[in-house]
Amino acid sequence: MKKIACNTGLVMTEVQEVTGVNHGSVGQWLTAAVLMVGLTGLLVPVFPSISYGIILTAVVEVLLCWIVLFLAARERERQELILIPFLIYAIICFGRIRDGIFCLANDVLELLTARTGRIHLHYEVQSTGNIGFAVWSVGFLLAFLTAEAVWYGWLLPELMMIVLMLAGLAGGILKPGAGAALYVAGLILLLIQRGQKRTTKTGRAELIAYGGLSIVLALVLTGTVVLGGDGASTAYQQWRQWYHQRVYDTKTTSMPEGRLQNLGTWKKSGTAALSLQADSYEKLYLLGMTGEVYTGSSWEELPAEDRADASDLFYWLHKNDFYGQAMIRSVADVTDSEDNVYTMSVQNLAACKGHMYLPYGLEGTELLEADLIGDGESAAGQTSWKMSYRSGSVPVWYGMLQKLAAEQTTPEAEEYLRMEESYREYVSEKDLELTDAAKQTLDRLLPDSGGTLTLSEIKDRIFQCLEQNLAYDENTVTVNGSQDFLSYTLEQKKKGYSVHYATAATLMLRYYGVPARYVEGYLLTRDQAGQAVPGEPLILDETCAHAWAEYYLDGIGWIPFETTPGYIDPEEIGIDENSGADQGYDGQSKSYTQQQETMEQTEVSQEQTGWAVRFSYLILLLGILLLVGAVAILMYRRRIFRKHLEWMRALPPKEAIPAWYGYSVRLLRQGDGAEEMEDQEQRKAMFGLNEEALFSSHIMTEEQKTAMMAYAEQVKKSCLEHWNRWERWKYRWIDNLV
Repeated sequence: MKKIACNTGLVMTEVQEVTGVNHGSVGQWLTAAVLMVGLTGLLVPVFPSISYGIILTAVVEVLLCWIVLFLAARERERQELILIPFLIYAIICFGRIRDGIFCLANDVLELLTARTGRIHLHYEVQSTGNIGFAVWSVGFLLAFLTAEAVWYGWLLPELMMIVLMLAGLAGGILKPGAGAALYVAGLILLLIQRGQKRTTKTGRAELIAYGGLSIVLALVLTGTVVLGGDGASTAYQQWRQWYHQRVYDTKTTSMPEGRLQNLGTWKKSGTAALSLQADSYEKLYLLGMTGEVYTGSSWEELPAEDRADASDLFYWLHKNDFYGQAMIRSVADVTDSEDNVYTMSVQNLAACKGHMYLPYGLEGTELLEADLIGDGESAAGQTSWKMSYRSGSVPVWYGMLQKLAAEQTTPEAEEYLRMEESYREYVSEKDLELTDAAKQTLDRLLPDSGGTLTLSEIKDRIFQCLEQNLAYDENTVTVNGSQDFLSYTLEQKKKGYSVHYATAATLMLRYYGVPARYVEGYLLTRDQAGQAVPGEPLILDETCAHAWAEYYLDGIGWIPFETTPGYIDPEEIGIDENSGADQGYDGQSKSYTQQQETMEQTEVSQEQTGWAVRFSYLILLLGILLLVGAVAILMYRRRIFRKHLEWMRALPPKEAIPAWYGYSVRLLRQGDGAEEMEDQEQRKAMFGLNEEALFSSHIMTEEQKTAMMAYAEQVKKSCLEHWNRWERWKYRWIDNLV
């Protein structure tokens, strides 16, 4: 202590607290443990390379580290000496630790690839077996930091809350799992710990803030566990769709951007959408939005998670300058086709800025993103761009197919066909899916092939079906509600415009086993091109907005398939038969098999199973939360009980004697210990002593207080001996008798 003189002349004494190591309460250690386990449960799914054996050994390591620190650290300086052997270990095993960290980083990169649909290159590692060294190192550091937090209190409430919240959000949302339950339970325990200490106005406000954050985080994590990965992905896709609408859909409303739910009429406004300036003008499809996934109410791009599996494929393809949008260019180079190459400048005046509108036969690839997986949209948000493309049409492209068949043995052709075959396998896997409702509708409307069909035969059947079941009407309003768009269009409404025709044609092609996609963009017709002046700007307004189907032709790539009345080019009718397109580039007969089975039934069963799993997750989550809450309450009551006993021990004899006597009476009333007491005289003496302390003016002594405390302890031992297991557990954790 030191003395301080104040201006009143009095001498005040300032008590200097002796700071030492506070090993923390059981509740604090439990809170730290639950938070760490919950964090592990949230983050481990992000790292598929981590085995359960490594996790178990890391947990054991953390516990051992805690024990060593608890036993050896009496002073802060000595506590930190444990870092010395860790530094020696880190230096000796630096290469292994670095390799393990790279392996974990690769897991994160794979997750980013699955979420963004972009290629993220991996680190080169010598051995994946070194992951353990990285995990054990991180485990030791985490054990040390949590020990610091519990001992000194400066880390656990603040820094760990923030770090764990960020980690929980990242891990729980990206890879939801049961670890969220333990994480939320840890937050609840943390709040209980803080609530016992926060009595001031500022402390209560801080507690409310932490509580609010915990509730929000609990709801988020609970939602991700219940919804599962599919639910989180759906939410992400919905957010992207909302963002796309808000940012890019500025002025044009003619095409629905793949949204088929309650589709309105085609609004053919005179709004200028695109400004073109080219060396020469000819019939030209300008591709914008591409839909690969049909949901029954919309066309959507392939989810990034589905594209992620092909990241290595597209890294190899794009590194070799192979792009789906530029395949016709590649074929022309291989076959030495002498088609003209034109240059065109495009300015986006009012069209959707979420796309760059590019033609078939794109010559250069500078506008395409090399790290993009698949044929997704190119760089969005640009208002003007310049590109080169090869002049051509469907008949010209089929002519290239014949040349490719003749020159397929050349080194250049062999290299191209090797890449095309890999790309074709990807396309055949992703662009043939049908919903169950669409499959059932086409089963009713399209004749059974009874085997295989050529491409020309498939086209004939599609034209016949559309002619019988769909009439062109630009004023059609499709009020399909929750009903499948194709079913409603072909079997009820039976009217529509290019969106309806393109959707139906795409699904019919898939029905017959032909990979196909839905496309929206702008069409420069042959008549419009003939009236344009070469080199002069040409305006495409909203009347040029159009939707069409495209199918994959082996060796050539994506080919537009026009089925909308008034837009069908007579030159393309029968092109398959006349060009020999039903023969593949390898000279073998090319035919397609009708899909006899649908994947939707499997998807439905998987969805049902998924919901069952999610429901079980919910039950597990609630059960764990209830269990942890019960444990927290019991520990809280146990702590209050112990504090009450300490309070009774500190009372003066006059007050302590009645308190301890009342405690012994409650013990006797709860069990059968009173009947087993042998010394009845002692009971009478303690009763008299209690009466004396309550009602007399006598001064009670410490000896009398000690005697009453000894009597209460004797009663407790007697009761514990004669109580059953439930009564003993109830006394220790539930009633506590205070």
